Amino acid sequence: MCVLCYKGFHMNRNLFWFFALLWFFLACKEEKKPIAQAKYKESKSEVKSTKKKIPTTHLVPKVQPKPKILPPDPYPPYDPIGPCPIEPPGYILEPVMPKPFPKTIRDSIVNFPATMASFGNNTTDIFKYIDEKIAESTEWNYLRELGVEGRIYVRLLIDVNGKVREVTFLKFSVKELESLKGNLNKVLLAMPTWSPAKNENGTAVVSEYTLPVRVSFK
Repeated sequence: MCVLCYKGFHMNRNLFWFFALLWFFLACKEEKKPIAQAKYKESKSEVKSTKKKIPTTHLVPKVQPKPKILPPDPYPPYDPIGPCPIEPPGYILEPVMPKPFPKTIRDSIVNFPATMASFGNNTTDIFKYIDEKIAESTEWNYLRELGVEGRIYVRLLIDVNGKVREVTFLKFSVKELESLKGNLNKVLLAMPTWSPAKNENGTAVVSEYTLPVRVSFK
């Protein structure tokens, strides 16, 4: 009886430790399971958090600074190869000619025509005409009283029709002879028609004729 009880106790003790170890194992396993699940959840949340933490780059247009506008170079580089080379510094440009004025009769003057203009048959006819128009005038008598004699150099502009168009007084040998200037200018502009000057082809041209008018009372 005692032997059986001892054996039964020994067997029950073994079962007791067996069940105790089984319970401890199951308890530890159950404790580890939520820890593992919690760690899995934490790792998953970290992955999500890392995904959320990735910065999103927005394409913002960069504002470029305005380029500085430099003043033009007063001395550009010399380019001798180009189609239109630029003048080097210090180069003097050719003077710009002004626009021509409307042509006048003086622009058509021929300085050395083949045939000079003439009045009457010879040069004495000119002086006869002047003496007839000026003699016995107030200025003429005044110069006669003073006894002033000399020469007046005159240039006449004669057009293609032989008309005296302009009178230019070049020189008075004596100052007192200037008193005849106004009267002499009217007489010469009112002269009869001259024979105009001609070129090599025989065409009438505009010319000038220099005339020395002598004032003498002898």
